[in-house]
Amino acid sequence: MINPVHELALFHDHRRPEMSRTRNTTCEYPGCRRNVWQDPDGSFSSYCGTTHRDAMRQFNGVRLCKNCEARPVYIEGNRVHDFCGMRCRTAHQSGRENPHSPRASPAPTLSTCKFPRCNQPAFIGPDGVPSEYCSNRHRLNAVRGGKAEACLLCWKYPKSVVNGKLSDFCSKRCSEAAFDSAPLILNVPHNQASFRDVSKQFRDQWKHPTPVPTVVKIWKVYCERGHTDEFSRYKLALERKTNFPAGNSKRRWHGTVRTCTAGDSESQSELCNDVLCSLCNIIRTSFHVAKAGQRTNFGRFGAGIYSSATSSKANDYVDERGGSSFKAMLLNDVVLGRVIKMTAGDENLTQPPTGYDSVVGEPGGDLNYDEAIVYKNEAIRPLFLVIYKH
Repeated sequence: MINPVHELALFHDHRRPEMSRTRNTTCEYPGCRRNVWQDPDGSFSSYCGTTHRDAMRQFNGVRLCKNCEARPVYIEGNRVHDFCGMRCRTAHQSGRENPHSPRASPAPTLSTCKFPRCNQPAFIGPDGVPSEYCSNRHRLNAVRGGKAEACLLCWKYPKSVVNGKLSDFCSKRCSEAAFDSAPLILNVPHNQASFRDVSKQFRDQWKHPTPVPTVVKIWKVYCERGHTDEFSRYKLALERKTNFPAGNSKRRWHGTVRTCTAGDSESQSELCNDVLCSLCNIIRTSFHVAKAGQRTNFGRFGAGIYSSATSSKANDYVDERGGSSFKAMLLNDVVLGRVIKMTAGDENLTQPPTGYDSVVGEPGGDLNYDEAIVYKNEAIRPLFLVIYKH
């Protein structure tokens, strides 16, 4: 019987040449039957995603990229390269560190259980990815004792750490279940870091001379998988094009029409089906340039999707028509890429000026507060639904 570690090394040393990989090629991680990931530039990875790619780091015999020291080196036939790809090779030759390297997410190593006073080794799953705890009992007790944040879906086990960042979910099973059920919103408890972070951003970015409202509830938004995938591909493509980390992605506010009470309480987590409820439609399928300006009949910078770093400005566009005593606003992930800053409007714009990916209207001239405009649907997606009251 082949040792799993040796099997991984065999798979790594005999990866298919890139030109022979297609959308139907199977992930080369042992036991995985998924198809490989296709990058926006049309090339194909050897793996289905970053989890299986990065899991290779922990095994002896896997040679890592000379630049990022995180990804396996690229193997072409019998030739073993020094780098994982062109980007890292170019960065190394130019004498600079790759700004997009996942160096901050070190390779998983054997460690002890995180539960207080437990010295047992952490459990390592069948896919080779280590847990942070030795057993399910300690995972449960960590959540119950307030030592770890609970998974947003099952509320049972602690959130897992994926590529150095705290995930929303405890496992791949819960993650896939959530995305398979999308569109949906999941409640973020008051005691979790993301609630505190989003609430603080809301308060800090309230710039109007009016009392800052109280945040009542925060929901994490999951759009339809199709748009989520398009957004991820666009972000990666802009990152490669501009060399800005995450394509110069920023969190920006957007206020719109709500004709229902979705999100007002934990029992109101279902999206409505009213075609006039812009909020629920955005959560369901994200933003659409074709619908831009339908309510205001005005766009200072043309037909684009507008958002702002100023929460109080977004509040000006919130329109509650469903009888709620609360207000609702969206915090979004906006990929700005290369930005052109403007102080004078241009209502005839249908895309950014040549050489730019977005427009930012700065205070002064026509504007009292900032706004960011993108002209592609895939450049923005809702992240959080914030319910607040004055």
